[in-house]
Amino acid sequence: MTSSSEPARRAPWLEVVLYGLALVLAAACVAGGVATYRAHEDRQDAKVEQERYGDVVAAATGVAEALVNLDYRELQSTYDAVTAGATGAFLKEYQSSWKDQEKIFAQAKSISTGKVRAAAVSNIDADSATVMVATQGTTRNTATGEDPQQRRFRFRLDVVRVDGEWRTEKLELVG
Repeated sequence: MTSSSEPARRAPWLEVVLYGLALVLAAACVAGGVATYRAHEDRQDAKVEQERYGDVVAAATGVAEALVNLDYRELQSTYDAVTAGATGAFLKEYQSSWKDQEKIFAQAKSISTGKVRAAAVSNIDADSATVMVATQGTTRNTATGEDPQQRRFRFRLDVVRVDGEWRTEKLELVG
């Protein structure tokens, strides 16, 4: 017989079950924490990737629009806009051919206006990307009889990160 002052003993199997239940709950908490951390990392990675795409497209469209918007009376603004977004071989080529282009635009009294209608990133990594850009606009000059004519251009731009900024390193007219 037990006295009323002695504590009641639990059955040994009950302690094992409670201990096992505590371990299962602890494991579930750890698994939940790991899943939450991974989901947060995935969201952060997706946000960084999305920002990179946006920055790459903005850089490429900026250069493309600078190229298709020019006025023979204000050519320096076109030159400044293009060179601000250029680097490497494209920058050197553009700068070295600028004096000839400037003469041609001035003689022809060229005025072009245009907008980027579509842009798509075809490949991208942390420091480089290729962007396809389609533009549409009008051009008028002495060859068009001063009448505006529709123009569409498609460019392939290779952009690279330089000092944290995306710059066009190569530009090809593809259609």
